[in-house]
Amino acid sequence: MTLTLDHHMDTLFQHGLEIIRANEASIHNEWAQMKEYFQKAGKRSAKTTVKSVHIFSKIIFNYNYDKETLINKIKVAWKEQIGENPINQFIMTLLESSVHHATKTKSNHTYKDYQAIQLVFTKISEQILSYKTEDPFSIDTFLQHLVYSQQLPIEWVAVVLNQNNLLVVDKWFNKNQCLLNVHPKVQADNIYTLTELLLRIGTNSNRKNIITIPFENVTLLFCIEKKSTTHIMPFISHALQLLQSGKMTLKLTHKEQQWKDAVIMFNEAVIRARTFSDALEIITEGFVNYLPFERCAIFSYSQNDEIGFGLSGHRLDTEAIKGITEEVSNLPLINDGLELLRMFGKNMKYLQPLYIPDAKDGFPEQYINQFQLKSLVVAPIFTPSRSELIGAAILDQGANKKFEISRETYTALIKFGQSAGEILGKFHISIHSLNETLHFSPREIEVLKLMAEGESTTSAAGILHLSEYTVRDYITAIMQKMKARNRTEAVARAIRKGVI
Repeated sequence: MTLTLDHHMDTLFQHGLEIIRANEASIHNEWAQMKEYFQKAGKRSAKTTVKSVHIFSKIIFNYNYDKETLINKIKVAWKEQIGENPINQFIMTLLESSVHHATKTKSNHTYKDYQAIQLVFTKISEQILSYKTEDPFSIDTFLQHLVYSQQLPIEWVAVVLNQNNLLVVDKWFNKNQCLLNVHPKVQADNIYTLTELLLRIGTNSNRKNIITIPFENVTLLFCIEKKSTTHIMPFISHALQLLQSGKMTLKLTHKEQQWKDAVIMFNEAVIRARTFSDALEIITEGFVNYLPFERCAIFSYSQNDEIGFGLSGHRLDTEAIKGITEEVSNLPLINDGLELLRMFGKNMKYLQPLYIPDAKDGFPEQYINQFQLKSLVVAPIFTPSRSELIGAAILDQGANKKFEISRETYTALIKFGQSAGEILGKFHISIHSLNETLHFSPREIEVLKLMAEGESTTSAAGILHLSEYTVRDYITAIMQKMKARNRTEAVARAIRKGVI
């Protein structure tokens, strides 16, 4: 399965829509008060406010439209009833603010809920406030251009829908007018009868031919001069194919830009952090709330010791994450990724996320079993301003889930890691303190335990199959971290802190 950021953001949009619909009564009350205030105050914007409330109420609460249909319905209704207006942005802000006010009174209302509602209004506003007079890939616009052209032998085009086993003419264009204005209801139970009816009421000559072309969820009927049918048919088919390709390209472009919405929402969340623990919690949740992942663990990285240790987890056993201290050398794929940082150091402006299709290729078996790991993504938490690696977020789609990641998710991960790095960088003293005093590598803990048992440097070296020089280096590092003057004091402090 490929994780798509587009699908995840659509899910967040739907979540916001569900919250709005669940609070219909409260929102109606807020909007009623808003309308009453503007009308009593004699504001010039009163009429626009009333119309906007009517549009939103009717489309959001009366119909269960999907995202794309809902936004388009509101856009069309707004264009027809309100149009371009200098106060459109002001009205949209008022509508959104009143919805936030109506929903935030619920005791279980979260910041994620707030942002989901915000996303709904952002996506609607993008369409309402874009002053394009027509959609370049609209089928109506395309057909009108074909019919109105003096260079093409097309007399009219009909757009036919299938409604309750009846073929109904939904739109009917000719060179002068919409023929449905003259013949408002044209329908039949089969295409032959419908074609005969259209030829009878819409054509003045018997030298015409009807071409039937299925397109998306409609049927198009082109009325063309018989002598030109052979030549025009390939042109129309090719033009429709180009139209469809253009629509698909535009849709993909919009989808690929969804990562920007995710980054903005993540940034808005993390800047609310006031303490180190706040920042950790918001960042850990943010990687899951705004990206298509289910679980997240944040690890800090000690460059001096080249070890990583757990800080926080979301939808994971946080205490188990905090209990992890691991030498980077035991994580070969991550260790290889750090080579660039070792080589270029301060010249690095960002580090790329690492996608691991199967955890067994890069993680110790104990963690694979403990957390039921399969596919993973390791996103560096990096401060571009100081070119410093603070740690990493390790993400997956759930226990034993295999997945791939999309290009836009990959791009968003880089930005998330940078934002998280800058926020956590403000608390570098807290991170430095954790690195230096609270965490030891697995080998250092083994040495500490042997020291506590009274083993000499020589005997400890024999037990661990290390040289005496290496064991001395470990003892020196332990004493420095514990700020101890001798081995006995180091052991005593380690016992008091619960390290051993």
